[in-house]
This record gives sequence, C-alpha cells and structure tokens, in this order.
Amino acid sequence: MEAKWLEDFLSVARTGSFSQSAIERHVTQSAFSRRIKALEQWVGVALIDRSSYPTRLTSGGGKFRDAAREATASLFNMRQELRQ
Repeated sequence: MEAKWLEDFLSVARTGSFSQSAIERHVTQSAFSRRIKALEQWVGVALIDRSSYPTRLTSGGGKFRDAAREATASLFNMRQELRQ
C-alpha cells in the first residue's frame, strides 16, 4: 500500500470523478484508475461504485474514507512535527 493511494482515494471520494481527480493528482486517468484498483485489491473490497456518475463510495468505501483521512492526517502531522 502506498500513501499516494490514500490521497487518490480521498480525492475521488470528494470529487466523485476519476477524470477530475486524475487532473488534480497530476496523473493520467488510466494511471489513476490503476492506483485506485490497486488500493481496492490491497483492502480486499470494492471501495467505489463505478456504476453511476458521479461515482459513489460503497459502504466499505465510506468506512475506509474515515480511516484514510485519519491516516493521512497523522502522517502529515508527524512529518511537520519532525521537520520542526
């Protein structure tokens, strides 16, 4: 699992759009989709319901979003603390 996957996931959870999130994350849409799929494989469940637009989180995705927010916040806070 890579930290950037969590940021990718949080982006698509917020925007509801793979293409918009890919632009925001400075990657191609296909690369972005592969990273989200890799995260879903790592977690072991589908996190995003791709059957509608805008995309929605699955029930597991909603739970995982909270954990991803906490994890990324904790990592960034620790990085800031260590740099000071």
